[in-house]
Amino acid sequence: MALLADMLAAYWWFLAAYLLYCAWDNTRLFEKPGPPGPKRKKMPFLSVLIPARNEEERIKPCLESLLRQDYPAFEILVLDDRSTDGTFNLVKGLSKHNSRLKILKGRELPEGWLGKPWACFQLSRKARGDWFLFLDADTWHHPQMLRRTVHMAEQKKAEVLTLFTRQVTKTWMEALVIPVMAYTLLAFLPARWSLKKNSFFNRFAGVSGQFLFIRKRVYRAFGGHETVKNEIVEDLNFGKQVVRNGYRLVYGDGSEIAFCRMYTNAGEVWRGFSKNFFPAVAFSPVYFLNAQAALLLDGVLPFVALGLGPASPLFWPGLAMALVAWGVRWLQAVRYGYHKGSVFFHPLGCLLFSLIGFNSVLWFLTGRGHWKGRALKSG
Repeated sequence: MALLADMLAAYWWFLAAYLLYCAWDNTRLFEKPGPPGPKRKKMPFLSVLIPARNEEERIKPCLESLLRQDYPAFEILVLDDRSTDGTFNLVKGLSKHNSRLKILKGRELPEGWLGKPWACFQLSRKARGDWFLFLDADTWHHPQMLRRTVHMAEQKKAEVLTLFTRQVTKTWMEALVIPVMAYTLLAFLPARWSLKKNSFFNRFAGVSGQFLFIRKRVYRAFGGHETVKNEIVEDLNFGKQVVRNGYRLVYGDGSEIAFCRMYTNAGEVWRGFSKNFFPAVAFSPVYFLNAQAALLLDGVLPFVALGLGPASPLFWPGLAMALVAWGVRWLQAVRYGYHKGSVFFHPLGCLLFSLIGFNSVLWFLTGRGHWKGRALKSG
């Protein structure tokens, strides 16, 4: 028992140092898009591409923000992915008043494809832009978003640019769980190393499906969404394909120009992350157990150790780990606009995220999982 306590204490000391390193380096790496730069006569033509399935309640603010963009040359293509609500009619009505906006009818889902990759692939076939900007329908944007995005991509010589949007949370479940998702990505990922073609860490080089800016020629060259056609969490695998094919992927902090409210209540949070958790670890029991161990050993137990008192060998390393976790969460709350009050409930958020993980496994093993009217299948 003493040996286990010593091993756990050593692990927490190491992890606290590692998290501090990642927080420091990722904060430097994830730059915000600067001012849009001087206006010029010739700007690249952009295709803004939005897959939409049953988004009647969400998509209007997204489209209205895009139609207000201070950018001279772009089109907006929305693909209605066989919605069963009023998505098509809503977008069709808006398109009658603005020639930039077009609505496309999605084709039947072919064998071997999943919904979002298929919708994005269809959009790419109709797009005319020099750059493609894939956005989720539940995002909305600053009027200078397109200009600042183009300026950053050119400045950084990016072939692919992905910005992490500001996550808007209003209910208690959103505030507890969604920042934990961001914490696991931004605090544990050695992002700089994941962007190197020959690095061991490039397997973790994801992109944000909410905001993906890519040159058309690059998208076409390596196959785009066809390379992730059967991936539920397609954005995590898309970035890996970009890096392994030798293209320059740049990460950025889009919290000043792009906003998203992923879910609007506890039920949506529970179902949405249940859809993603097990696929995010490649349906692997080993990876799943590793993820669960990280959530519980790193996010819950250090706070439990504080109750053991200073005489315990786990108290001081637990305190160090808890202070670092709180500190990194606070840094992210300030930097990316997350709910500051939820920082102090970090262990509860990790515990909820862990429970969602177990529910995700049950969904896929029993075949009970559905999302937007489609059955979820593993593997």
